[in-house]
Amino acid sequence: MTIVETLLTTIAPPGYQPAAVRSWLAILHGDSPGHLHVCSTDDWSGRTFPVGQLDQAVDYIGHLDRAGREGIYVRVTSLTEPLAPGKRGSAADSAALPALWADLDIAGPGHAHDLCPADCTKQHTHICRPECTRGHHHITRELPPDEAAVRQVVAATGLPAPTLWIHSGGGMYPIWLLDQPYLVTGDNLDQARRLAKDWQAVIEHATTSLGWYYGRGVGDLARVLRVPGTINRKEGLHRPCRIVDAGPRRYRFGELVDALDAAVQRIAPPQAANNIPTPSSPGLTPVDRPAGYVSPGDDYAQRTGWADILEPAGWSEHYRQDDVTYWTRPGKRTGTSASTNALGTDRLYVFTTSALPLEGGESYSKLGAYAALRHGGDHHAAARALADAGYGTPLPDPGAEHRAALAEILGTTAEQVAAAAPPPPLRIWTPEVEVTNTAVAADWIREEAGRGKLAGLFRRDGLVVHTPREGEEGYQPLSQEDDDNDGPAQIRPVTDSTLASRITYTYGVFRLVKKGEDWEPQPALFPRSAARTALDVPDMLPNLRTLRGVIHSPVFRPDGTILATPGYDPDTRLLYLPEPGLIVPEVPEKPTAADLAAAVALLIEMIAGFPFISDHYRANYLGMLITPLLRALFRPPYKLHAIEARQPGSGKTLLANLARFIHGGVFRAEAPDDDAELRKQVTSILTITTGPVVVLDNVSGALKSSTMAGLLTTEQWDDRPLGSTAWTRATNDRIWTVTGNNIAIGGDMPRRTIRTVIDPGRPNPELRTGFAIADLASWTKERRGELLHALLVIVRSWVVAGRPLPAEKASDGYARWVRAVEGILGHAGIAGGFDHPSTRVDTGTDDDEWSEFLHAVNGLFRDRIWTAKELLGMVDMGGLTQSGMLPLDALPADLAEKAARNAKGPTGIAKSLGWWLRNRDGRWARGLTVRCVGETANGTKQWQMRTSEAEDAS
Repeated sequence: MTIVETLLTTIAPPGYQPAAVRSWLAILHGDSPGHLHVCSTDDWSGRTFPVGQLDQAVDYIGHLDRAGREGIYVRVTSLTEPLAPGKRGSAADSAALPALWADLDIAGPGHAHDLCPADCTKQHTHICRPECTRGHHHITRELPPDEAAVRQVVAATGLPAPTLWIHSGGGMYPIWLLDQPYLVTGDNLDQARRLAKDWQAVIEHATTSLGWYYGRGVGDLARVLRVPGTINRKEGLHRPCRIVDAGPRRYRFGELVDALDAAVQRIAPPQAANNIPTPSSPGLTPVDRPAGYVSPGDDYAQRTGWADILEPAGWSEHYRQDDVTYWTRPGKRTGTSASTNALGTDRLYVFTTSALPLEGGESYSKLGAYAALRHGGDHHAAARALADAGYGTPLPDPGAEHRAALAEILGTTAEQVAAAAPPPPLRIWTPEVEVTNTAVAADWIREEAGRGKLAGLFRRDGLVVHTPREGEEGYQPLSQEDDDNDGPAQIRPVTDSTLASRITYTYGVFRLVKKGEDWEPQPALFPRSAARTALDVPDMLPNLRTLRGVIHSPVFRPDGTILATPGYDPDTRLLYLPEPGLIVPEVPEKPTAADLAAAVALLIEMIAGFPFISDHYRANYLGMLITPLLRALFRPPYKLHAIEARQPGSGKTLLANLARFIHGGVFRAEAPDDDAELRKQVTSILTITTGPVVVLDNVSGALKSSTMAGLLTTEQWDDRPLGSTAWTRATNDRIWTVTGNNIAIGGDMPRRTIRTVIDPGRPNPELRTGFAIADLASWTKERRGELLHALLVIVRSWVVAGRPLPAEKASDGYARWVRAVEGILGHAGIAGGFDHPSTRVDTGTDDDEWSEFLHAVNGLFRDRIWTAKELLGMVDMGGLTQSGMLPLDALPADLAEKAARNAKGPTGIAKSLGWWLRNRDGRWARGLTVRCVGETANGTKQWQMRTSEAEDAS
């Protein structure tokens, strides 16, 4: 039973409940770094406690309860440092965001919201209780009347279901828990602030749409909420704060960002240009409008306010809050029926279904609203009426000059010529691009970007990009001084300079120059200012296609079909750019058992020379090799792939590169040493490169990185590059791979890592000869198409078989993908379990400590078999090197320190030493290693020292 389920099923007497308080602190901040902040009414500065000291926080909350405090609160975000006395802390002091929230008051005692004093004379819009009668600028709105109404508000937002519902005693807290706390220190702070603020704006909009009041000033990262298990004593009452409902979902940070974007789109979708006809617009006949001519709809939107549109139709302004105006429909004296400019967009959003001809739940541009209110929704008629009223630039008549000349020859009138023959058709655009007027040039880009000769431009994560391949114009190779490689293609953001230059050399750009009485075209450069205007608003470029990613080998669509046709795939929004010369044999729609067996045999042949230490480790490698094909079938993120060897020269880098050779990828010769450099590398790789496999070679020491841990739990990566004020967003759909010798994985990394371990079982493994495939790298590159075909057959066979899955073993963010990969390997008959528990490890240390330890232990035991407890019983705690004893400092530093502190002495850390040895089983140092050779009757592992001579002899 989970902590939350326990809280919901435990019947406790009314009053302070320390167990519930502790459980809530563990739910909210159990995985958070830093300190938690507890405060109360009359003492808002409160106290801070290290997250690891929850019992002290619970004791303090008990003290506050005994003091009869009206309300006891905990801050939602954890703090980076303890607060100075008397300080409450700001958003900038936040360390991690564990959840999003709302704070919805329910009508009742203690909620006399915003009642002005009797002598108030301010001419402002003020939200008051219904009994307020102090002037037209006072707006009356009720709070939601009960719990059901509050739940109705959250449902109306379109946001996902909250993980928890907390009744505060006077209101409700819906809580959306994250699967991992989002680190908000440094560059992440603005992203977290924006998410929390806009989350509240969506909830406020939904509350208002239902006619109730919500104070959205609760979205600051320094917000505090009442603690479940405490008492709300406001207004002298005694009401418990408690968890009343819980769901199974925790959310990735990227999921909540996407959910917010979807909710915002519902309220205020991107503004489509009014002069671009769409087939769905009723009664609208497309009109070709030359570049530079402003449509009546666009002109009307720029010159008209919402009051000019709505008030003549009987609508009245209800009140304004910030930049949002709320309106009351005709026939109603008060209440909210619609909003304009919600979330910063110049659109009308209608709440009610009683506002015909406007439709409830619909969002309107100014032209759309005018057409609905005045012309029955006929956009064509609306545009014609606006043109008659003087809006927009009149369309030119290109045949007028021709008709006048012909009329003079024929001795008739231009009108008679027009009646006899229609004018020639207008051109939407021409290869000769006129840039006499910069506004004309900007309008031309809006129409042309994403089609014709500019079809190679795409919209990706809010930017306009293009994708040069290796060796092509725009591809920027790394320095030749290192061994790094960016892979087969790059995604490069388009700047105003590159776009202007591309157009200049692709089209016949000209400027009209007056010569005498005539205007003549002269060659010109496309203006950068026009290019910049278009690039600033990629969402307003209607022909620009959204690019989710670039692939270089076939992948599976969500329906199980294979994307194998080069070019843009609208279903997945992927651009397939196979490398020149790549031929992947066609995959049978229903692979036979023989097809499947041949596919598995080819893959096994490729990796047969690698000494995996168990079938489980081999299954891990093959599962990660399959994963790039599944990126559209099972959305990221994916676990880190750590390829380890006991000794240098064992082949771990080659094993990592095989996946890169097959799928395309990025190679970095060394993993960054610190998180700041790693963050830069990650942002660069995700925004510029395209290969699905990323290899960071030669990890040394302990792999313990908050940046990498965060990366492995999100589908969307957000960063603000050094020197930039704008955030960069990129899709994290890569298979992140690290290589190293006996990598020590620490911090939050172990459960986010899948390991592949090889062990040749001898020193100097690089001197081995006689491999079945002499040059495996060349063999893999030459047979890339066949190997991709084999991987596709294996997955397709599983899809056709009904996608069989093993029993569910976990429910975290990786569970669906891990389960599917295990099902694919099992269906193919491949031995071993994907992400099997036996392949997971804890932490590590460096070679010097390991070497010193091995030689000290070898001096004691030689070839005798021993247990960790036996070894620790021979540790000399006196600091003297006695015969037959192990010096304390021969233990690794962390273990020696633990032994010195443990009440039982060295034998009290036997379990820690056992794990430490397990993590280094078979790791060589100066001709020595240690091996697990069995277990005692009670399951204790037994160890034995091995020398390189003994290993060679065996």
